[in-house]
Amino acid sequence: MSMRKAITLLFIFSATLLAQSAGLRFPRVERLEDNKVDAAGAWKIVRRVQPQIQDQNIYSFKYHPDGKSVIIGTTDFAIFRISLEDGRMLWKADAKMMYQKEFDGPEIFDVSADGKIFLSTGQSNPEVQASERYLVIRSCANGSIVGRFPVEISSFYSVSAAMDHRYSASEEAERRETGLGFPWIMTISAATFAENGSRIVASYQGNMTGQHFYDKRIVVYNTAAKAKLSEMQLVADPKTAVWDQPAGFEIAHMQFPYLYNPKNKSILFGTSHGRIHEISSSEMASNAKTALVEDKTAGKVLFTPLSTSSDMAVKDRQTLRYMAFSPDGKTVFASAGTEGGYIQLYAFDYASRKEVFHSTLFDAGRLQAPSGDILVIGGIFSSGKFMIADVRKGTLVFASQGEETVSPAIFDSNPTFREVAALGSGGAIVLIRPDQSETRW
Repeated sequence: MSMRKAITLLFIFSATLLAQSAGLRFPRVERLEDNKVDAAGAWKIVRRVQPQIQDQNIYSFKYHPDGKSVIIGTTDFAIFRISLEDGRMLWKADAKMMYQKEFDGPEIFDVSADGKIFLSTGQSNPEVQASERYLVIRSCANGSIVGRFPVEISSFYSVSAAMDHRYSASEEAERRETGLGFPWIMTISAATFAENGSRIVASYQGNMTGQHFYDKRIVVYNTAAKAKLSEMQLVADPKTAVWDQPAGFEIAHMQFPYLYNPKNKSILFGTSHGRIHEISSSEMASNAKTALVEDKTAGKVLFTPLSTSSDMAVKDRQTLRYMAFSPDGKTVFASAGTEGGYIQLYAFDYASRKEVFHSTLFDAGRLQAPSGDILVIGGIFSSGKFMIADVRKGTLVFASQGEETVSPAIFDSNPTFREVAALGSGGAIVLIRPDQSETRW
């Protein structure tokens, strides 16, 4: 290849990256006031579905790939599949667990693309609150458990922070006598299918609060074999680590967002130090084999969201809250910041490692990117905003405000056509679309 041709190709590639970045925009969002919705492209609530779930409260739900039904977990620890045509119950399954927190129930983590199975939670001893919650696979046909994964036990060990959460038989006997909790108990916190359902990527966290905020792990499984392929322990970037603190973090880490990159078979994850890392499968293996947390690899830092607030003395320590990949894998969306109105939404170009946009200050939380133009955003607090943005046009197409109640935490995007379902007032599921028709993403 001639030098001139190589330079031309490099110029075209760079121009393409810039065009991708320039093509994404985010509208200005007011944190405390109502926000203007683009009238020409507005999405509206087209239907309110009252699920027949025996007066139970919805804890979580996910669409079935048919786009016509959802699988619901309730606060009475039951799982239902209901029709979105009329709310009719298709089946009910028991998911007994011991009450663990104020608002609790079985998580519906993800549904396989073929619509046959879904991921949820089980508990090793449903009669004991402080027992492990682990990953189970259930049938979409009737909700029955068709697969179970072993419980995960903590391997957290730090000399500099003087913490050892690893299992100890002698300590277990002593703790049972005194009634103390077990620091080695881990609980499933999230799980998604990857590689067309052949893999499952799950995250776990310490079952206790306080110092256990830092005891977090990501595990990749082979779905069919129920076998562990790789795993990693959360650890800070060495350049920002403070090693007398657990896992090197001087900031409490409530959220632990992660994404699976199928192209590289790697994991992207966000930390409380405002860093988005990428860790390869080989680096995960090294991380897992290393006992001391302070000696573990953390992969490489891809992005660092920077606060634009004039009140923030430290601009680069914006705790990562949630992340989402665009369907083409070219853009990483992330919400990051500190509580009290200093959270922002960011977009980064994965190939160039550059920021595409950042939003104004508002309490951006949970994110879904069902298409190349639509981004669904839920506020990080229960009283937060719920909105849908067109990131190609840079406009809001839906915003919950006034008397319209839409949950900022319990929602999902239809896998088949342009529709978002969310928990509305009175326990109803509201279906939000750009029009009455079923238009594919």
